[in-house]
Amino acid sequence: MPQKLLIAGYLLFATIIAHGAESKNISNLSSWLDQTTATGDWNGIRDRLENKGITISSYYATDIGGNPIGGLEQSLIYCGFLDVGIALDFEKIACLKGLTLKIANYLASGQNLSDEIGNFFVVQEVFTPGNYFFGLVDLSLSLLNDRVIFEIGRLLAGDVFAESELWQYYLTNGINGNFQSLEENIFFPQYNIVAWAARITYEPNKNLKLIGGIYDANPKVEDPDWHGCYFSLNMDKGYLALGQINFRHHQTHTENALPGSASFGGYYASSEFQDLDDITKSHRGNYGYYLIFDQMLFRGKWQDFDGPSHLRSDASYAEKVKKPYHQQEVVSIDRPQGLTIWGAGYFAPNENINIQSYQLACGLLYKGLFEDRGQDVTAFCLIRGKFSERLQGQEAETVVEVSHRFQLGPWFYITPDLQYIIKPNGQSDIPNALVLGLEMSIKF
Repeated sequence: MPQKLLIAGYLLFATIIAHGAESKNISNLSSWLDQTTATGDWNGIRDRLENKGITISSYYATDIGGNPIGGLEQSLIYCGFLDVGIALDFEKIACLKGLTLKIANYLASGQNLSDEIGNFFVVQEVFTPGNYFFGLVDLSLSLLNDRVIFEIGRLLAGDVFAESELWQYYLTNGINGNFQSLEENIFFPQYNIVAWAARITYEPNKNLKLIGGIYDANPKVEDPDWHGCYFSLNMDKGYLALGQINFRHHQTHTENALPGSASFGGYYASSEFQDLDDITKSHRGNYGYYLIFDQMLFRGKWQDFDGPSHLRSDASYAEKVKKPYHQQEVVSIDRPQGLTIWGAGYFAPNENINIQSYQLACGLLYKGLFEDRGQDVTAFCLIRGKFSERLQGQEAETVVEVSHRFQLGPWFYITPDLQYIIKPNGQSDIPNALVLGLEMSIKF
């Protein structure tokens, strides 16, 4: 009963806010929505701290979804995720040029609707098992005029590898934030899971970026009972090595051209992997690779960006690494209005040990489709994941998703969403499922 009341209250609140944002008679509400964050600048304290090198940031995201048709069972389920981070810029604090420390804590809540549906690609990207997690501890050093950035500590991999910022407009965890097939095939630290790691980024110019990283692949850090506090470093469990090259073009307001980008990467995981046919047999080592691209097809007006400077389209990685990291940014991406196409593919050739041998995805995004809603984003995607031939009775799962993000201010959005899941978990005996969802996110 409390969960149903919470859901009803959330839906009522979302409806009132969405209506209020359009009403010119509610000036106080409009002024509040125009703030950079929901809690403002704390009477100037926030700005003074940032000028001294201390940035505090947090967001809360919640997904409510139900499957009125299909799946194992019909249900309505809530999940939420709170992310609180701090960044210390020691160049401002202690005149240590290029040195920054980032720390994050997470609080997860709710349940997983995909458990009721029985499908593979989790339909609520916000969901994560467990509750409190001690997360990111990222010590970074920028050198050579910010072209080279070293990072060491308890790091994520999903913040820079196998990701696209455009994917945050979707609710399916199939792509938001990374390829879910990759996450299921190997140990891949992302979202709330971190591991001891070292990483180097080389950004010789505004268009090119090369990234390499090595991570301790002990899966014990994923255990919710440890709450992110398993600090042992034991490479006997294996390591994860990743490399990626990024290219992007026409990402600035001053260029009268169509922006686009491409990423190609791969990994090698040295851990032992259980054979899918014979549980008594294991294999040492696993590998895979991926390609992600996007290209704007039609460009309209490029509006002034009302988010933090490190999230500008032309911001360097050295600027981004000095601020708290949030996987699901609340502010709309700094991008012109218009239509963008994107595509992605992930491949894991060894079918003896990989649950899914490949995942393909493509989609369309239109920013500012409706008049006077220039920051809203309408999104469509198609995802298909092929299960290993060794898994009898499982073929491929396909997801079709359509969503529309109502960007109601720099710190607040609401996204109604529809997903249709074909052959959940690749099985013919689970009915195709229709999922209706709603996501809301607030930046404090």
